[in-house]
Amino acid sequence: MNAKINSTPEDVIYSTYPEFENEHANVMEPDTITPKEQLLTIGLGKRKIDGDFTTIVIGFIGKRSDLINLEHELQNVCRSVGSSRMYDVILKGDVRKRAYVYLRNQGFGVQFAKVS
Repeated sequence: MNAKINSTPEDVIYSTYPEFENEHANVMEPDTITPKEQLLTIGLGKRKIDGDFTTIVIGFIGKRSDLINLEHELQNVCRSVGSSRMYDVILKGDVRKRAYVYLRNQGFGVQFAKVS
């Protein structure tokens, strides 16, 4: 049985070169702007697997660590589980009103997604 190794020359596992710098380490994240300057949109989606509702918060601008902190705070306030993808927070269930109230109290500009 032949095993294929899916490795590219860009994948560096370890380097002894003292001045080595990985290209991906230089990627700049946008600085987190104040909540008053941000406009977040809260929408409702459906999972394809089982049809459950999900609440989606879109439009966060900032560092990944701040997005994760916001996600954990929303999970605690909404009593729901969730995850963050790119610059969006996804929460299980229809918890749009709880998320809206919490984000408004934190100073974010919040709007509901328009239904087409």
